[in-house]
Amino acid sequence: MIDRRFQIFKRTNYYNSNQFDYTIAISALEMMKTAGLKFFYFLGVTLLLLGVEAAGFDPRPAAEKVDSFLNAHLEAEGLTPNPTISDDQFLRRTYLAIIGRVPTIEEADAFLESASSAKHSKLIQQLLANDAGYTAHHYQFWADLLRVEGNVHWAIEYREWVKKQIAANTPYDDMVRNLVTGHGLVFDNPAAGYYIRDTGMPLDNMSNTVRIFLGTRLECAQCHDHPFDKWTQMDYYRMAAFTYGYDHRGGNPHRSGIHGALKEEERAAYFDAVEIEDFPLLNDEDKVEQFLSKPSTEKFLGQRNLTEAQFRKIAMRGIAALKETEARNEPVYGSIGRLYNKTTYLQVRHLKDTDLELPHDYQYSDARPHDRVEPQTMFGAEVPATDDPATRKQAYADWLTSPDNPRFTRVIANRLWKRTFGHGIFEPVDDLTDHTTISQPDLLAYLEELMLELDYDVRAFQNVLFHTDLFRREMHREEHYPGMPFHFAGPLMQRMSAEQIWDSIAALVIPEIDNHGPHREKTMNRMVEKRATYHSLNGYPLDEVLPRMKQVGEMRHELYRQQASYEKRITEAYANGDNAKGKKLTDELKTISREFDQKSQAIVLVDLKGKRAADAAMMMGMSPGEVEESGNSFVKGVPRAMPEGLKDDERIRWKEEEQESLRHFNDTAREMARAVELDSPARRGHFLRDFGQSDRDVIENAVSNASVPQALYLLNSPLAVAISNSNSVLGAQLEQATDPAVKIETIYRAMLTRKPTEREVARILTDYETFGEEVIEDLVWALLNSRQFLFIQ
Repeated sequence: MIDRRFQIFKRTNYYNSNQFDYTIAISALEMMKTAGLKFFYFLGVTLLLLGVEAAGFDPRPAAEKVDSFLNAHLEAEGLTPNPTISDDQFLRRTYLAIIGRVPTIEEADAFLESASSAKHSKLIQQLLANDAGYTAHHYQFWADLLRVEGNVHWAIEYREWVKKQIAANTPYDDMVRNLVTGHGLVFDNPAAGYYIRDTGMPLDNMSNTVRIFLGTRLECAQCHDHPFDKWTQMDYYRMAAFTYGYDHRGGNPHRSGIHGALKEEERAAYFDAVEIEDFPLLNDEDKVEQFLSKPSTEKFLGQRNLTEAQFRKIAMRGIAALKETEARNEPVYGSIGRLYNKTTYLQVRHLKDTDLELPHDYQYSDARPHDRVEPQTMFGAEVPATDDPATRKQAYADWLTSPDNPRFTRVIANRLWKRTFGHGIFEPVDDLTDHTTISQPDLLAYLEELMLELDYDVRAFQNVLFHTDLFRREMHREEHYPGMPFHFAGPLMQRMSAEQIWDSIAALVIPEIDNHGPHREKTMNRMVEKRATYHSLNGYPLDEVLPRMKQVGEMRHELYRQQASYEKRITEAYANGDNAKGKKLTDELKTISREFDQKSQAIVLVDLKGKRAADAAMMMGMSPGEVEESGNSFVKGVPRAMPEGLKDDERIRWKEEEQESLRHFNDTAREMARAVELDSPARRGHFLRDFGQSDRDVIENAVSNASVPQALYLLNSPLAVAISNSNSVLGAQLEQATDPAVKIETIYRAMLTRKPTEREVARILTDYETFGEEVIEDLVWALLNSRQFLFIQ
């Protein structure tokens, strides 16, 4: 690893931009390596790299190089760059691009009031170093690509792992390699969630992998040769063979063991009852008659000196014992399902001797249906054949993420470019073919080399893009149609994503929003409880787990008896029109069922006792103190003091309005946190879904189109009231201002990151003279609905 980073360091030109000249040091280290002085070579390289990192990466030379390609292209096309944006526009754009929300007034003042000539660069560096804000924003990008579902039980560790990779700035190639090689339990290797996400769809998982990381669409080739590209159906199956043959439904070894033990107990009861060792196992009367009707039965009876009547009597005695044992075990089977279903889909296991075959309708001359398929890469270097599935998957991952892979680096460079500037150098970003038109090939080639030089450091690569002149140019405001060339005279104007809008509103309501995680402790508890549940069911010897399950089974038998009695009484109560009694009995039954679940879990899930967020924090490399400091509490508003001097009717009206405003604030604040802290995707009807959040069913499924539900949501939701309430960040600032002109300016600065014009102030003050404080809340609502707020300027 050290040697690889040194080779990359030598290739990059960024060390020439520092105040130091490393030429002599590099030459000396090369001489040590040639002379075989490995210890001194690696020691010297380590110290050199540490020194360079301490000196800091200067993104400006690379940014200037990018701008030189862009300017040459614009000149060749007879175009001129768009004008440079103002400082307040740069501030807002940079906050939205890097940490995904608008700046607060205090954050804006810190930048706008600075006289430093380097303040633009310092702001970029400051925001890139904001791990919480950066992760909250860029998680959405990766979650949409990887289709991470945050509200299913197996995905919690996977989701948190993705966040951790973003926060740690794990090199992109390492992150992808970990995803593609993911196996084992999600507790031990959360990246295994990448395969569990496509449960039952191993072929689709491969085509998703190629689409995400190689920008190539293979889906059509699953059923036939690709009609618009060079890929054949054989190419598809050869690629799929690398990762085919894994099981994601297992992970509960004791489940089958307990099931088998119970079945053996039932068999033993049968044979103990029949008392004949080689007596056939017959489980009902029909099977007895079928056996007696066979021609061979006469010989069987003769050898054992049995008549048909005697055989029937013995068989029915065995069946009675079998049924009795089955009835006793039936509640245990119910407990197996209820308890073990909590820990399904938690493991990816490699299966041997599970070869991929061509489909039954394969129609091409190079093979026959059902032929075994050998893995083979679709382009680039070949991967050595191996029968071991883990080794094969590792080799596949190494090929996929290799710097020599002709598409791996190109695709991520283009994806990050589009994320920054609104349009890719080639489009679509995930349908790269031999016929794809690349608008600026020299620029793309440089970006690929830059990504390699930076060792797939995503933040460093973005740092370069944010330092370009292009990032500081006015947006391209004309309609741009797919297929038309985009020349990057300025970035392409975009509406904020659903998450950016939500997070920006949240910043107007909740203080320190980047660190506000009211659900974080609950999430950690779910993680540690799931792990403890799994270990309780599978981590102890089977002869310890089985008696616990049987004890719960006996309790469940009694529960079934009570449920039957209650259900009969509930039905009778409603049939007689006694709804109150029916509801009372229903509530009692719910309590009995809830108490049973608690008692049964206490018996079987022995590791759950005392396992809480502190244990989860240790699993995630956090201290318990960090959990307490992570903003776990919900924000709750407090009523204002009633102004003095109000008349009786004014006091009544003021109190009613205050109660309504406080209720809206508390209802809103209860669910208010950055989108990364909420269930994702959000439920249908939530603000995030109405404004286009991806449903995570398919890759990059988020939309930014206007819709009727969006308009209705903004018209009818209490957001504007909550934002204006004195308990919110903006509301508290408005509460401190006594001059209506100051209030108007405060709203503009908080929501649009600019001061209002004199004309805007004059028009609003005219309304204020007529309608008073109502105008302030109306102004918040109006700006919330405006294009200036919703679009990135």
